[in-house]
Amino acid sequence: MKEFVEIAVGLPVHKTFHYRVPEGMRGSLRVGMRVLVPFKGRKVTGFCLDLLDQPPKGIEEKLREVEDLLDEAPLIDTQMLRFYRWISDYYLYPLGEVIKAGLPPGLHLKSELILSLTDDGSKALIQESLEPVPEKVLREIERCGKVSLKRVLKIFPDEISRPQIFSLKRKGLLSIEAGLEGKEVRPKFERIIRYVEGKPLEEVSKKQSEILRWVEERGEVSYPELSKRFKSPSKPVRSLQEKGLLSIALREVCRDRSVQSELKPYPKPEPTPDQEKALGEILKGIDSKRFAPFLIHGVTGSGKTEVYLRAIEEVLKHGREAIALVPEISLTPQLLSRFKDRFGENLALLHSGLGRGERYDQWRKIWRGEVKIALGARSAIFAPFKNVGIVVVDEEHDPSYKQEEKLKYHARDIAVVRAKEAEATLLLGSATPSLESFYNAERGKFRLLTLPERVERKPLPKVEVVDMKNEKGLLSEKLKAALRKNIEEKRQSLLFLNRRGFANFILCPECGFTFKCPNCSVTLTYHLRNRSLQCHYCDYRIKAPGDCPKCGGHRLRGMGIGTERLEQEIKDLFPGIEVGRMDRDTTSRKHSHQQILKGLESGKTDILVGTQMIVKGHDFPNVTFVGVISADTSLHFPDFRSSERTFQLLTQVAGRAGRGEALGEVVIQTFNPDHNSILRAKDHDFDGFYREEIGFRQALEYPPFSRLINFRLTGNSERRTKMAAEEMERIGQSLLKRGYGKGIELLGPSAAPFVRLKGKFRFQMLAKGKSPRLLHQFAKELAQQMEIQTRGKRVNLDVDVDPVFIL
Repeated sequence: MKEFVEIAVGLPVHKTFHYRVPEGMRGSLRVGMRVLVPFKGRKVTGFCLDLLDQPPKGIEEKLREVEDLLDEAPLIDTQMLRFYRWISDYYLYPLGEVIKAGLPPGLHLKSELILSLTDDGSKALIQESLEPVPEKVLREIERCGKVSLKRVLKIFPDEISRPQIFSLKRKGLLSIEAGLEGKEVRPKFERIIRYVEGKPLEEVSKKQSEILRWVEERGEVSYPELSKRFKSPSKPVRSLQEKGLLSIALREVCRDRSVQSELKPYPKPEPTPDQEKALGEILKGIDSKRFAPFLIHGVTGSGKTEVYLRAIEEVLKHGREAIALVPEISLTPQLLSRFKDRFGENLALLHSGLGRGERYDQWRKIWRGEVKIALGARSAIFAPFKNVGIVVVDEEHDPSYKQEEKLKYHARDIAVVRAKEAEATLLLGSATPSLESFYNAERGKFRLLTLPERVERKPLPKVEVVDMKNEKGLLSEKLKAALRKNIEEKRQSLLFLNRRGFANFILCPECGFTFKCPNCSVTLTYHLRNRSLQCHYCDYRIKAPGDCPKCGGHRLRGMGIGTERLEQEIKDLFPGIEVGRMDRDTTSRKHSHQQILKGLESGKTDILVGTQMIVKGHDFPNVTFVGVISADTSLHFPDFRSSERTFQLLTQVAGRAGRGEALGEVVIQTFNPDHNSILRAKDHDFDGFYREEIGFRQALEYPPFSRLINFRLTGNSERRTKMAAEEMERIGQSLLKRGYGKGIELLGPSAAPFVRLKGKFRFQMLAKGKSPRLLHQFAKELAQQMEIQTRGKRVNLDVDVDPVFIL
């Protein structure tokens, strides 16, 4: 039996570590299990990577023992472990953190230091004998009773440090104890009452007799069911159990999902000739049982979802499993309804809208082999299937597949890798494929399949562009007339504006003052419903004042527009009609998303106003008009992909119109009516847009003709973070002189677009190169050297690999 184990700890540490396996754990501990290990004065969750007869040379005497085994069976198999290692290497991210990202929340325990006041600390506060900063800190600890060290350092980032906290402990003012942070999620069990054959030997009461008869008819019932039928059944049931007439057992149950489908059933349609042709090619790939990547380019309403469903059906017949990814906002009750109608309960749902327990239960159903399909947002790519036969990525172009915090992976890119490792079929689908994927298809890396027409040959909507330089107010005359006509014809409309709130910011016209977020380099957005000013990045909020805090002026003015103001304008313009709004503010409560869509499906809602939540995943036949309030919102973003994003967004939103019998109409309002992305979206011309945009990219050597890696430094101190950025540039230039110079160009360092975000200052440097291998090696060396340079300086380096995955 192996005496040593290699562990990846679930912390931002790139190394792996070795521990001794206690004698009582040998034989039980296996690769893929979680363990609790001592690490730098605390206990943390680690993941078993390998079991060894001998540790690496020179460290045997220093090794500590594993404290506890947290699992009875491995959570991670060797195939998933290989996948996690690839992600860790490609994205230059600690392996333990990668594994943590792939597991459901609630499976990670670690110890933390808990602070509480001593008697001397309480006396010092009463006597007011302390310096201002220690007094402020002790007052906060007194208010909380017990509080973690981590939280105190977060509340007072620039006022007190870890050594100063320990200094207060040495003075006897504080007590510091270790405790376990985080509550582990466990399976949910319910009591099952079972009937036991036999006649009662003792007399039973009337209520006991009724319960006994009711359970006998059913064989077994759950305790919640019994409680609904009989009031306070606990004592009679216990008495019947003692008499040997009923038995009680525990059964694991799945917590109810937060997203339930209550929409109308969706009948299975006959495939169109285009769908049959595409499916014929896909089925050849499935039958080959080898890696078969396809890009499905189908116009909006062409039936891509039906192709996915039939391909998944075929994979299930082969006894293999399926992963289907959709962007978070496309995971609508309508899509869930289609999957449930086709596959019943053979389906697990994985996305951030589920509670911790619900998500754990869904993950566990996959891990135990109880279901064959995982449907979800980007994290569903980590579904612990052992025999994946197909991976579907719907709307593969969508930017929400890129995780922007911590592990900055792109779900589409790692879906390619997962399918390749599993020898599975890969389906990437979109009406507006990303330039990178279409370029891959042109080079023969993906097999291109097209669905050029809508189902039943319904025409694409007629699109008109309105130049807002010639219009007054928020809504053009053409858009108002189209809305009026739609209302008169008892049809429904969607209005798209990708900015929530009532006004972008509040301005004092007398002194020019604007309300800014204290944590981020942005102005606060005004929300009319609760009269508040909010930051949409860190959620800082204050009550909206009536007067200017700088000059005392009374004429504060809301500037710019958001969905809340648009909703109000539509209600004022068309009194008496039903106007709904769908954005993050109106969908924050459970089931609110479904209620809004049910209003649209039932015909109760005449006009739905919303952000990009209304753009994707919806198919309502009575929606015949779509209005884009401002096409310029995404066009002027400082990003080389802004034209591509604008074209994709406009095409997708236009595709919501005219999916029923009536022809759809779209009005796009813009101050840039001659821009290529707007004109091509007007004509539904993806090929024309692609040819022009790929030419620009090639001329400027932007992806897919080069690779980009962004190195971003974040820290509490602007001075320290800027100094670290200058040091990063020095290291980068030094590496270029050592042999990387011919293939890599460095841009920056400079302040990030939002120099301050969530209280952190941000500086970045961009590396650009044509060779992925060379650029990756450069990034690895730079990151290693920066880790040494920033140690102890409270500055963190994030490495962000641009999503340009070329097979």
